[in-house]
Amino acid sequence: MSLTIGILNQTAATEQRVAFTPDALTRLEKKHPDFHVYVQSGAGLAAGFTDAAYEVAGATILPTFSKQNVDILLCLTPPAAAAKLPLNENGVLVCLTSGQPSWAALAKQAPNVLALEKLPRTSRAQALDVLSSQANLGGYAAVLGGARYLPRLMPQLMTAAGSSKPAQVLVLGVGVAGLQAIATAKRLGAQVKAFDLRPEVSEQILSLGAKPVILNDPNVTTESKGGYAGALDEPGQAHLRSLLAPFVGAADLVISTAQVPGKPAPVLMDAETVASMKPGSVVVDMACGGFNKAAGIAGGNCPASRADEVITVGHGVTLLGETNWVGQVAGDASRFWAQNMVNLLALLTKDSTLTFDDELISAMHIVQNGKVAA
Repeated sequence: MSLTIGILNQTAATEQRVAFTPDALTRLEKKHPDFHVYVQSGAGLAAGFTDAAYEVAGATILPTFSKQNVDILLCLTPPAAAAKLPLNENGVLVCLTSGQPSWAALAKQAPNVLALEKLPRTSRAQALDVLSSQANLGGYAAVLGGARYLPRLMPQLMTAAGSSKPAQVLVLGVGVAGLQAIATAKRLGAQVKAFDLRPEVSEQILSLGAKPVILNDPNVTTESKGGYAGALDEPGQAHLRSLLAPFVGAADLVISTAQVPGKPAPVLMDAETVASMKPGSVVVDMACGGFNKAAGIAGGNCPASRADEVITVGHGVTLLGETNWVGQVAGDASRFWAQNMVNLLALLTKDSTLTFDDELISAMHIVQNGKVAA
């Protein structure tokens, strides 16, 4: 008996990644020669992977899945709610479910669903963690995207015609994306400062050659919860904004990544602060999507930003509201995601059958036998 895996063509206009790649397929088949992978034609093309490359790796290419059901369906995000998923009776959909209307809607589409964002933040889980692998690349792409709009050089550059000063970059939120943003901005020659509510990340900031923003105010620090910063109430956020305003105003480029799982992104820059920035400054609001976008709330860390739009406010400050920065590097992002899936499949299957017993798989198993898990 063999298990079958399906890879769908992501239909979202802003999505260029694919959930599995030819090189990952080659690695998978070395470990599990009894698996067979079906790929919808064109699924990897936007990320640089041709149908022919999948075929060489051993996959079967299908125009559609209208006549082929599979045991495991790998996606980045779920297909449209109205779509009939090509799953066998006990099949499982594996994807990120953040931003979906409800798990109940997914329960009508798939017998079993693994929500990748529910993966515990433990050392053992790191090999499966798509949120971290994608955020890492997103932080890199966000800095490059912001630099493209910045009307000045990032590094100090000396020429016969004169010299430039290094750009001043401020990173707000020092999770995986923030750390990579710091490292990328430093490699480009910028002078970088960074802030996080968790005092313990200052050592990480310093290790990357940046300066931590130390506010010395006990009212704007939070305990780390499962690796994430906690949420401040609205008065706390307002106080934090007032303390951060001088640092935002002095920056040429702000990369803002602060998010709290399951809640709206904290507002770190109000209209007055953005208005205080120098003409030509750029704000990359990486929190402009996610929970806020699903809830229909405009903006992320900066309320003036707009999801998937580039706007200019005040006297020439550019706000970038891209919600899929990692899609800008779709090839490597897909490779990282696919390797996470290879590691996940090793826990999800045993002796050519599906098994949900592993503690990591169990934590993600939000739909079980057609019903939302309690």
